[in-house]
Amino acid sequence: MKIIIPTNDRETIAVHTGRCKEFGFYEIENGNMVLESFVPNPHQHQDEDCCRTHSGEHCDDGHNELVELFSKGDLLMYYAMGKRLRTELKNNEIPFEKASFV
Repeated sequence: MKIIIPTNDRETIAVHTGRCKEFGFYEIENGNMVLESFVPNPHQHQDEDCCRTHSGEHCDDGHNELVELFSKGDLLMYYAMGKRLRTELKNNEIPFEKASFV
């Protein structure tokens, strides 16, 4: 199983998925982590000049980069994400689960 986790420090789950620094990919086999890698966040919402809120009134770039990246895993663990990203993940049948802690 390959689990994807948004992070800013490679130790904790980032508070906001779209604005994290990078994504950790953790491959789990038989209950053990066998591979760990990190991919920079390809999405531009980490730059506040692009978008101010996730109310739907912001740039039209969508979340295509994130959807494509998350499709490479089996599960996205997150703490918080915008409503639009959550909808796009559901529409693309990408499994995600809210973590109970950061």
